[in-house]
Amino acid sequence: MANRDLFDVCKKYKDPELVKSFNLYPFFKSLSASDGPVVEYDGREIVMLGSNNYLGLTHHPRVMKAAHDALERFGTGCTGSRFLNGNLSLHEQLEQELAEFTGKDDALVFSSGFLANSGALSCLGSIKGAVVFSEAENHGSIIDGVRLAKGETRVFDDLDHLEQLMSDGDPDGEGWAHALVVSDAVFSMTGRVMDVKRLAELRRRFGFKLYLDDAHGLGVLGPQGRGTAAHYGVMDDIDVLFGTFSKSFASLGGFVAGDKDVINYLRHHARTVIFSAGLPPASVAAALESLRVMQEEPEIFERLWDNVEYFRNGLHDIGFDTMGSWTPILPLYVGPESIAFRFVKDALDMGVFATPVIYPAQPYQQALIRTSVTPSLTRDHLDKALDVLRVLHRQLSRHTKLK
Repeated sequence: MANRDLFDVCKKYKDPELVKSFNLYPFFKSLSASDGPVVEYDGREIVMLGSNNYLGLTHHPRVMKAAHDALERFGTGCTGSRFLNGNLSLHEQLEQELAEFTGKDDALVFSSGFLANSGALSCLGSIKGAVVFSEAENHGSIIDGVRLAKGETRVFDDLDHLEQLMSDGDPDGEGWAHALVVSDAVFSMTGRVMDVKRLAELRRRFGFKLYLDDAHGLGVLGPQGRGTAAHYGVMDDIDVLFGTFSKSFASLGGFVAGDKDVINYLRHHARTVIFSAGLPPASVAAALESLRVMQEEPEIFERLWDNVEYFRNGLHDIGFDTMGSWTPILPLYVGPESIAFRFVKDALDMGVFATPVIYPAQPYQQALIRTSVTPSLTRDHLDKALDVLRVLHRQLSRHTKLK
């Protein structure tokens, strides 16, 4: 049989061009400026409802100054792996304060959240005898990390399924000390919050190690934004806590925190640390200052939750189903993918930026519009957004059954 050209699949991939031909392509929008709650697109000011800037700190004066000062002191980049020549005192200060903030022995900073998850999980999941249990809706970085792990891997649909797998797989009652259970704490598209309290109870019962991805919970849930496990009062049951700096921490990068021995092992074995350049100084400084602002300016959380309640109530008054989310992530159910594409285009034309959530992130023909709320949005911003969404809801209700 003749060999097929490797790039034939690439050449035949025309889906984006098809959507673009209908002027409905919703991705890679080029923003020319931003002040946080408002961005500039195509020469127009747009209210930003599609951001993960949950505390609005990307333009906080303290955070911007810290980044600028680090740039002046250290330059633009580390130009090498932290393992060799790219380790800064800033990295170590951030790790120390993250460990204190999360109540863990130690922390390890990576150059991106994706590198943190994929590196830590592939490393821990490759320890001899390891079995990794991964929640079905976990983030792509978790999925890739688990795929790279050399140990056995299993996927669970929900906590009932996990309990069943644990019970059925241990008929002799020897326990699961060799197992690592991995789950998102807050699911990024729907705002669904994992029942971390029950997850902790299962950990105590079966003895597995628990890895919690709290990318969308840290800085939002719990006292001073200490995260989902802190919200449920079970932080001591989290063996490895993952967080990212590209959401509430107003920067770039990621980290894991846990027992000193575990973090030390990852520091010397995780390939995404050893073979990646260190996180740039300005990014480290921005994350560090954001962490300090969280602990020193409680009014940010008051504004956040006031906005969340105000906007969620407004969405419900219009008639949208937000799928029970009580986080700053407020999804709007719309149905078919084509409706989602039209929705975000019309919203953008009317001055509001939101993002579509389509298959395979959602089941086919069950698309969502993902909106998110920050404390930097004013009531005028939120009212404008609600006015636009009210018009779109009315228009689209004529063509599809909106829940």
